[in-house]
Amino acid sequence: MQYELENVSIRMVKEPPLLSDKPVNSPGRAVEVLYDLLHDMDREVLVIVNLKTDMTPINMNIASMGTVNASLASGRELLKSAVLSNAAAAMIFHNHPSGSLTPSQADIRLTDKVIKAFSLLDIPVMDHIILGPERQYYSMRENGTFRIPEASENVRVEDLNFNMKAKPKRSRTKPREEAR
Repeated sequence: MQYELENVSIRMVKEPPLLSDKPVNSPGRAVEVLYDLLHDMDREVLVIVNLKTDMTPINMNIASMGTVNASLASGRELLKSAVLSNAAAAMIFHNHPSGSLTPSQADIRLTDKVIKAFSLLDIPVMDHIILGPERQYYSMRENGTFRIPEASENVRVEDLNFNMKAKPKRSRTKPREEAR
């Protein structure tokens, strides 16, 4: 029996530029760069900005376009563009059309997963910023929402919490006696 495997390609497609060539080295600067894109959206939009080592943007990717109060995204959607862009670091952004800058539990859980996943690939997530009206923002790094590891810190696979529904039970069989 002969098997056939399809050969596929993954490519990045360049869109018209939205970012400047200035470093995104503070939340205020990040807001300057992305506010015009996200401020008048009527639904939540989650964006990743991939950065060079000097913190200048390589590109940005709209990872999710959600509803008026939620945005569904997975770590893999964010990782994909970072890896393909050869990013040295990344920043996550999303808007809250309601105007509230308070991060939801879903925002915090997503950010925690993304920080851990990116850390395994040595790509630090510099911040997750929620954009609100009139250039207001909430920086998870500035507000200490949770500790964002420095680039030099490593995350161990054992420390990751993938929220598995059930752990496999260990077999309680006795070890076999060796054949004589």
